[in-house]
Amino acid sequence: MRQGHSKLSVAAVLLAAVVGLTSACAHTVSGQAQPKVGLAVCDAVVVFVLDASLSMEATDVTPSRLAVATTAAKQYADRLPPQTQLGLVTFAGTASVQAQLSVDRTVFKRAVDAVRLAERTATGEAIFSALSAIEALQVATPIEGPRRIVLISDGKQTMPAELDAARGAFTAAREAKRQYARISAISLGTSNGAVEVPDANGSIRVPVPTDPDSLREIGRLSNGDFHSVTTLAELNAVLADLSCNP
Repeated sequence: MRQGHSKLSVAAVLLAAVVGLTSACAHTVSGQAQPKVGLAVCDAVVVFVLDASLSMEATDVTPSRLAVATTAAKQYADRLPPQTQLGLVTFAGTASVQAQLSVDRTVFKRAVDAVRLAERTATGEAIFSALSAIEALQVATPIEGPRRIVLISDGKQTMPAELDAARGAFTAAREAKRQYARISAISLGTSNGAVEVPDANGSIRVPVPTDPDSLREIGRLSNGDFHSVTTLAELNAVLADLSCNP
């Protein structure tokens, strides 16, 4: 009896050890390859999505919303781990991939410097463009690790009018979640922003307040996050936190 009891005790200890080891290794990222235990889980892919609508000329963020966004984008590129694939999508009335996903930061920075502003805001199209860029990379090279879309914008989508439309931002955010691409939505600017618009008498001052509510919902729907910033320092701090996830 004592011998049998001893064998049972040993078996129980071994079983407990196996269960403990399994629990220690069970940290996973949804839809992605399981990371190695004890290592930081950095984003494998980041698509930087930048609002290039005319409202980004507003100077409520010094020296302007656009200048702050582009400066922070290039500094962010330098902070990313060298193996992280980085691309750029810009959007106004339409969206386009300005820099394909790559580990070449020079290409990304040149594309950021070349950003030009235009009318309207097609946020949903921008997110869909980012997802297409990720999908194209996945076909060429299987992605192992988290995917992130960093969306910087100052206002609500205007094309299409409905955020829940087929190509709307909320629809795109839900698709991002389905594809395991978290959106870090960043509202840049204040409620007091304005731009000068030419008219027959010279120019008129048009208010362009930010719309943080829609951006917050984009972050939530994608299982991502939301941030509101009004200075370069604040934006840099947010992006620094996103550079690598432990």
